[in-house]
Amino acid sequence: MSINHDLVASNVTKRQGLIVYLNSVSNQYKLRRFGDIVYFSKKMNYCVLYVDQKDADKTIAVLNSLDFVNGVDRSIGENIDLSSTHIEQQIKDLASEAEEQLLEEQEKNTEQLS
Repeated sequence: MSINHDLVASNVTKRQGLIVYLNSVSNQYKLRRFGDIVYFSKKMNYCVLYVDQKDADKTIAVLNSLDFVNGVDRSIGENIDLSSTHIEQQIKDLASEAEEQLLEEQEKNTEQLS
């Protein structure tokens, strides 16, 4: 379950995470007027910016028009399914794939020995 999904009934402002790719890290200070900067990477020249969800589309359009911004992506955090049933199913799927690969490798090894 996402945080915004849990807060549907409350009157807390919903936020949207944006990943903003910059020409230079020094330009990240110019983004403060658009929202809250929670992280920036000097090495990779990007920052994570949180804005109000209702204004996200307008903010993305404005950010893309700025000359020091290379691109803007939405955070996929809201689309991640964190329910226990989904996670358990993923673990089962990964375990079955691993077993199949192990059986294939064992068959190859027995064929090579023969």
